Amino acid sequence: MYLSSRIGAMEAFDLWNDGSDIPVFAWRQRAGHTSNWTLHHLSDRLRGRGWLVPAYPMPDNLSDVTVQRVVVRNGLSRDLAELFLKDVEAEVAYLDSLTTPMPDPPSTGSFRH
Repeated sequence: MYLSSRIGAMEAFDLWNDGSDIPVFAWRQRAGHTSNWTLHHLSDRLRGRGWLVPAYPMPDNLSDVTVQRVVVRNGLSRDLAELFLKDVEAEVAYLDSLTTPMPDPPSTGSFRH
């Protein structure tokens, strides 16, 4: 719940769900936040920091919506959660500082665990 509340408080995101039922939560990019980057770009940048946070397109009836999700595993420490949040905040700040759109990320197929 701590992670989802912090992600939900970020200006760039709308929380899709908060993880109160199961330890999984998701968010989408806030409409109108920027046209310079997408959640796919954020996913790619977080992967460079060692975090696997996939960006998923929704099914056909919501195909214009992409979400990112986090599965919180048992034993996740507050320290590790803070490191993750710090990296998300840093990458969002970097992406928000761009003055031109990011190129589309390379298509590598679907996300694989």
